[in-house]
Amino acid sequence: MTVNKFECTTDFVRQTTAYVIQTDRLLHTLTVKETLMYAAHLRLPSITTDKERKAKVDSVIQRMGLNPVKDSKVGGLIERGLSGGEKRRVTIAIQLLQDPGILLLDEPTTGLDSYTARHLVTSLAELAHRGTIVILSIHQPRSDIFGLLDKVALMSTGSMVYYGDSNKLVEHFTLAGYPCPQYANPLDHYVDVASVDRRTMQREVMTSQKIEKLVKIYRNSLIFDDIRHDVIKIMKQSHKNERLMEVHRPTRPNVFRVMQTLLSRSFRHTGRDRSIYASRMFLLVSFVPFICLFLLQMGTDQRSIQDRVGLIYQGTSVPSYMGLMNGFYLFPPLRDLYYRESMDGLYSSATFVIAYALYVIPFHVISTVLFSIAVYWATAMYNDWVKYAIFNAVLTLLQFVYEMLTIGAMGFFLDPRLAINISTLIMTFGYLVSSGLIRRLDNMLEVLRWLSYAGVHKYASQLVIVNEFENLVFECSNSTTYPCQFRNGSDFLDAYFPGAQDTVTRDGGILAGFFGFFLLLAIVTYTFRGGRNLR
Repeated sequence: MTVNKFECTTDFVRQTTAYVIQTDRLLHTLTVKETLMYAAHLRLPSITTDKERKAKVDSVIQRMGLNPVKDSKVGGLIERGLSGGEKRRVTIAIQLLQDPGILLLDEPTTGLDSYTARHLVTSLAELAHRGTIVILSIHQPRSDIFGLLDKVALMSTGSMVYYGDSNKLVEHFTLAGYPCPQYANPLDHYVDVASVDRRTMQREVMTSQKIEKLVKIYRNSLIFDDIRHDVIKIMKQSHKNERLMEVHRPTRPNVFRVMQTLLSRSFRHTGRDRSIYASRMFLLVSFVPFICLFLLQMGTDQRSIQDRVGLIYQGTSVPSYMGLMNGFYLFPPLRDLYYRESMDGLYSSATFVIAYALYVIPFHVISTVLFSIAVYWATAMYNDWVKYAIFNAVLTLLQFVYEMLTIGAMGFFLDPRLAINISTLIMTFGYLVSSGLIRRLDNMLEVLRWLSYAGVHKYASQLVIVNEFENLVFECSNSTTYPCQFRNGSDFLDAYFPGAQDTVTRDGGILAGFFGFFLLLAIVTYTFRGGRNLR
């Protein structure tokens, strides 16, 4: 099918039709104008100038009556902001940025009080009278809202019971033998008339027969004939005059503009919310006092061997855990925003995941540096800056890998709690089986030894262990309580991690490969499991 020489594809429909979902998906830290400006950067072509973009945003703000709150934050559960009706107006304003020919709304008055609902529908009616085709589903509208509707469609069990002018609805059903009682809301009454009563089998049969009768009456009515003739007339005119409905196919912003917009929005969102900022920057550092309390200045005697193993266990597990927690608590709002915007065809899952990775990497780097530099030097690990840099790099990568694992799980499972449970299970199982810090790998079942090669902690632990113990010399004493078991770190590595010193380069390469693997895994997950129903 073609419209004005354009193939009527999914992409074409997205560019000419706007769909407003039932639930608002907005970042609570942004103001109304900021929300619309970011949306304009994503929706308007790259050739649009900043002046044109600002004028467009100001125009939709004016059309939706948002001028009084344009500099107010959207707000959320904790921080107060816009009312429910104002949030819905912002959601509609976002869709109006592209001047759609058709605007579809899924129950826009749900959750709004009667005054706000009427005010919203009034705005939509004004929008329709300015040339936009507005189609909305609505349940139990007030009688004054009914008066604002130009046409009404009433469906039951997939069949059209009535479609026509709203002012002819009562007359049509009265002639069919179903007059509207005095003082009753016509839509409320006729929704009941056209509903199937499933309380008993007998009632279901009776009401189904009634609906079949109503459908036949409508199809034999003059209203139906007029509608059909109008459609045929318009179709004939459209073939004769292809400019009857002028359609433009705007170009999308390029991927670099989209990436820049997503990054800027994420950083601003984080900077405005102190809890997100503190979690990203300082929550990992809060573990430092607990670790140092037990392992402060380990020394180089025989007792320090076990202390160092315990420190490496804690040092590699805490960043992994923080990657899981940050993904679980901080990612869902951005995920919901992605689902809405990807449904509009604004950007791909690859663009979204890569932009998110670029957003979190600076926080991972900074928070891990603050954590590792305090732990490394306060506990007197091997005194060498190169070894410290390797230690810090491994911890940074672990935090990134497990945050990517968590957001990938959130792409596969819609429920964040299920996603974090699965991610934690994978992390715990991987640590137990592959790290070698809790039990020697050669003492495990053969199947578990093979599984250990798939665990990121096998390579991370071996790198950190070799990094710490290689070239380390231990003190020996004549004490029978702590006999001289290992004179240097190499002896310890040969006994508990045989061959690890020879695979440092390989382990580093595989660990870097996990970085790309989990990034790709998240992209694939959102590509094949995206497009969720946001309700």
